[in-house]
Amino acid sequence: MSQQLPSHAQIVIIGGGIVGCSTAYHLTKMGYKDVLLLERKELGSGTTWAAAGLVAQLRQNQEMTNLAKYATELYPKLEEETGVATGYVTTGALGVCQTEDRRREWLRGSAMAAAFGVEMYEVSLKEAEEMVPGMSTEGLVSAFYLPNDGQTNPLETAQALIKGARMRGAKVFENTRVTGIKLNNGTVCGVSTEYGDISCDYVINCAGMWGREIGKMAGVSIPLHAAVHMHAITKPIEGLKKIFPCVRDFDGRTYFKADNSAILFGGFEEIAKPWGMKGIPDNFKFTELPEDMDLFEVFMECGLERFPALETAEIRHMSYCAESFTPDNAFLVGEAPGVKNLLVACGMNSVGIASAAGAGRAIAQWINQGYPEEQLWPVDVRRYFSWQQNSKYVHDRVIESVGILYEHHYPNRQRTTARPVICSPVHDRLAQNGACFSMVAGWERADWFAPEGVEPVHQYSWGRANWFDSQGEEHRAIREGVGMYDLTSMHKYLLQGPDAEAALQKLCAGDVAVPVGTIVYTPILNDRGGFETDFTVTRIAEDTFFIVTAVGTGVRDFDYIKRRIPSDAKAYITDVTHGYTMLALMGPDARKVLSKLTDEDLSNEGFPFRTAREIDLGYARVWAFRISYVGELGWELYIPSCFATGVFDAIMEAGKEYNLRLVGMQAVNSLRMECGYRHWESDITPDDTPYEAGLGFCVKLDKGDFDGRAALIKQKECGITRRLVLFTLEDPGPMLYKNEPIFRNGAPISQTTSGAYGYTLGCSVAMGYLKNPEGITNDWILSGKYEILVEGKMYPARVHLRAPYDPKGERTKM
Repeated sequence: MSQQLPSHAQIVIIGGGIVGCSTAYHLTKMGYKDVLLLERKELGSGTTWAAAGLVAQLRQNQEMTNLAKYATELYPKLEEETGVATGYVTTGALGVCQTEDRRREWLRGSAMAAAFGVEMYEVSLKEAEEMVPGMSTEGLVSAFYLPNDGQTNPLETAQALIKGARMRGAKVFENTRVTGIKLNNGTVCGVSTEYGDISCDYVINCAGMWGREIGKMAGVSIPLHAAVHMHAITKPIEGLKKIFPCVRDFDGRTYFKADNSAILFGGFEEIAKPWGMKGIPDNFKFTELPEDMDLFEVFMECGLERFPALETAEIRHMSYCAESFTPDNAFLVGEAPGVKNLLVACGMNSVGIASAAGAGRAIAQWINQGYPEEQLWPVDVRRYFSWQQNSKYVHDRVIESVGILYEHHYPNRQRTTARPVICSPVHDRLAQNGACFSMVAGWERADWFAPEGVEPVHQYSWGRANWFDSQGEEHRAIREGVGMYDLTSMHKYLLQGPDAEAALQKLCAGDVAVPVGTIVYTPILNDRGGFETDFTVTRIAEDTFFIVTAVGTGVRDFDYIKRRIPSDAKAYITDVTHGYTMLALMGPDARKVLSKLTDEDLSNEGFPFRTAREIDLGYARVWAFRISYVGELGWELYIPSCFATGVFDAIMEAGKEYNLRLVGMQAVNSLRMECGYRHWESDITPDDTPYEAGLGFCVKLDKGDFDGRAALIKQKECGITRRLVLFTLEDPGPMLYKNEPIFRNGAPISQTTSGAYGYTLGCSVAMGYLKNPEGITNDWILSGKYEILVEGKMYPARVHLRAPYDPKGERTKM
């Protein structure tokens, strides 16, 4: 080492790929000078050097798109700032479609792009051939053009970023391997290296393929696994432009990039090849893996169809490298759960070059102000559970996850590998009754129930999928009779102790100082008044509260609550998720079925709405919560898991008289949509306040101080400029899912946050925010003419200030 390793740094970054370099760049840009980057070998020698350098803008939501768009703004400016050329070129991109279904996906994508501020439009096949001379459009049905996508040289871009960081004081040590992370009372306090220890205030894991091992040093789950990733580069081909738009043929699973009149092509195969099962060799540096032409065959086949000149072209180089992928093909950013001041930015799933700029900026913002400017839940490291670092799980899933980027992105698309992982106690009974299962956070959940003689298998569609009719029957069973669904996957915590109430009162916007047996739905807000989460809190004893939250946010919510319990408080939180099975019995006849199984008074007077009580049910003692997420009379039954099968059987037997029907998650979603029940991440996020979301009634400003109160008081005084409303389509045909553009008086105003078919309403229903800088009023909302764009066609929509079904919420209180 030519430099002396410092004994202290304010911020230590582990990993010198493009993400680590970007993080250092943005931290120093914000004024942090004591930044130390440690790289095990040489900068960019892990994965960055082998990347294709594509910079695509459009992602699955507005926030992720903003992150990707930022790269197209930053990379072209780096040479002027640092003197290091990045080779960035705005080439544009062309997405081609071999099938009508793919065209439908891209039509939805182009509408979404317009809503997100990304230029994208359909072009004729003739226009596509003119943009890319030498490309064949034979077998294609359509093409879409994104003029502002680009490409960059990965290593040079990383060097430009780290040069900018060094110019502002950052230090870089190559050939310095981190061997440990030091903690003090759950907070980062230093790292160990092969050359000595360094104390620090923050550690950022940007270690790429090594990120999982770095996470283990601090007891943090970083689920990723390496897989073989490959591309080929030809020698120059006569007739090809030096630069042409990147061609993406998702149906052929292949992309084609201009490379000085040559073609660089590769892609994302359906069945990938995991690598590094026995660990990554210590000498891994700019390492290429053995050729595997069988693996590359799918890209060659597509290449010969799309660019006939490849038949005679010479291949200059075949590149087989290792790259890390996560179970859901989305990268990992944010503060690690359970450890303070340990942040993560890795597992980039082959979009690291395009995402590094935004990810580095987000991490810098996280350190600087405690949160990123963009709502980043789709890539938040807290979406993963500790068990998901399991070696076999990440190995088996990476076989599928590589190909996710180029698959058909149908609504409700399910993963098929590494299943099952977690099953509720009644899973086998659901399967025996025809359940087709979906998977969330490892939990197998009944998605819908196939009628007798029909195979319970998902057949996806942009229109009405094969479960549409079954979902409708389940939906109507709860609306008109009685249905039961299994939501054991919901996360459940006990917050206990003499100071439990005080801790919750400070955390919750709702008032939880209630009598024992009372259920409170409450927002949990940040300092800006936005939803960090929402859940129900039930007081089951003077010093004990039972919290129920969503399955996907289980780690995030537990960590969020635990961090905000004062260190001197006599209160502690315990995760009891697996201790209780939750069966929800819902519908007008729910009381009749339950009355056959218990002596408890279930009348409105004896068991009011939002009341919880421990009751006899069958041979068990269960907690019955009179609450509903589907807008009908019913109870959520929290059953000690060892009693679950007996209770399930008893309910099914008692329900025969009333034609009790088992119900899946698809119907639960369509039921909640008709009632306007919000869903965190989609309809309410850290950027949305209760007043904007129409949930102001849940806020109790007069109870005393709580997180976000000051922001809400200010907003209430100033008034809101955006509000969540509901829409129903006048045409019963189109399906709404999410991110469909909303037009008011012919001009785009926002996009849907979630959508589903409303079987009671006979049309699709969606939610979305309306914005007016001059202020939102009911008159302004109702005075507009609304349309929603679906697959290239405008459909008239009716706006609703309250839920289109049971707008007064009377049916839950029957």
